[in-house]
Amino acid sequence: MHILIPVYFNAPLGGLHENVISSSRFMVSKKHRVTVVCKSGPFGDRLLAEGIGVIEADFSLPSFSSVFFAIKALHAEHPIDLVHAHPFASRQLGMMAAQVLGLPCVVTMHGKYVDALPDTIGQLDGVFTVSEGIRQYLIQEGGVAAPEKLHVIPNTPDVQLFKPARRSAKAGRKVTISLVTRLDHDKAFMLEIFYKAVAHAAERYSGRIHWQVVGQGTLQEELTQCVEQLRGDNSVSFTGWLEGEALRDAYQQSDAVIVPGRCALEAMSCGVPAIALGSKGYSGLVAPDTWQQAVYTNFGGVGDKADGYSAGAVERDLDTLMTSARNRRRLGLFGRRITQQLFNPNKAHLHLLGFYRLVVEAHKADPRAPVPRSEFLELRLRGLDVARQRPDLLVLGHRCERPETLSFAWYLFRDGEVVEKFMYRPEPQREISLPGPGRYEVRCFVQDEHKRRVSFIGAEVVLP
Repeated sequence: MHILIPVYFNAPLGGLHENVISSSRFMVSKKHRVTVVCKSGPFGDRLLAEGIGVIEADFSLPSFSSVFFAIKALHAEHPIDLVHAHPFASRQLGMMAAQVLGLPCVVTMHGKYVDALPDTIGQLDGVFTVSEGIRQYLIQEGGVAAPEKLHVIPNTPDVQLFKPARRSAKAGRKVTISLVTRLDHDKAFMLEIFYKAVAHAAERYSGRIHWQVVGQGTLQEELTQCVEQLRGDNSVSFTGWLEGEALRDAYQQSDAVIVPGRCALEAMSCGVPAIALGSKGYSGLVAPDTWQQAVYTNFGGVGDKADGYSAGAVERDLDTLMTSARNRRRLGLFGRRITQQLFNPNKAHLHLLGFYRLVVEAHKADPRAPVPRSEFLELRLRGLDVARQRPDLLVLGHRCERPETLSFAWYLFRDGEVVEKFMYRPEPQREISLPGPGRYEVRCFVQDEHKRRVSFIGAEVVLP
């Protein structure tokens, strides 16, 4: 079997990447071929090192056509059996490729978002969610009218890497608590709760805690300043982004962690107690009376952020952790049993492979007719050329198929406000003057003869 996996992401590495690498590695070990469509960078390098094929793509809409032709050429040489897409731009590209090539397509939903699923579920052969809570969200709030197509296949930790290490307790040693996450704006809720924990510890456990921050991102400087102001006599260290053995070592050296999603599973697999805190909600300390809720929400991936947070929750959970080293060991062992019972990677990957086989067999028995490529306006666009003939003059031009049947519009934004509009005309080129200093963005709109429309950011420039 040959599986094509388009995956779009912003951060260079993270839980999404580990999910794709883990399942792809398993498929390759079972003698299947896997090709991943992704941005160039460390993720693609890791895939190649694992024997996994890579097609590089930046997932900008004008690039869809060239990436599609690369997929089509691959399909001609090594026929693709199934497309397994991930959300947003990768889902768009994956579904187009599947429909034009006449292939079955499945999608994984990793969090609390809909991503056009109510409108596209009829064109998909299955949808995977990483927790039951996300599945229920899609049905009850997301408006997905085909719940029978939604299946739970959880993220799983690499149990060969993430496992307990012997660690002797030393009298007087500080308790190390690690925050492990990207430090970006989508994690803002997590950081707000983390600050509450740091402030509480400064008042109640002065000099007894060492905070370890594992991660990096656009909010790194802000987090550093806030923690320095709030930590009191407790110490703090910043490791930056870690992966592989270095990340495992960080877990193993921790007495407890504050973590989202997959990171919670990795830490628990190491026998480290976890406070589950995700970008969408606070599940709290994973313990005998809370673990089912944590599993249901994918360890904070489902929730209402601050609206669903119970005041004082993180402080109470921190107090529980600080009760004794014995209590922390007990919680760590309990968390490890959860991962062993519910998040066994071999079982999850076998489930996924079995589903692939069913979908491919069903599609062969009742194939859908391929959709002509011309039905997708995105695949008629071949690129946008942008030239800056002088500092205040942009020249933009579309390269596209049958431009005479298309109309083009342009919006010019300065510092987020629309300052000029060029409405639909059959002109694929446009000169745009920049009226004074500012940060500019040009959004392009394209409409075909059937009134189908697409839009995308065509240029971003700063005029001093």
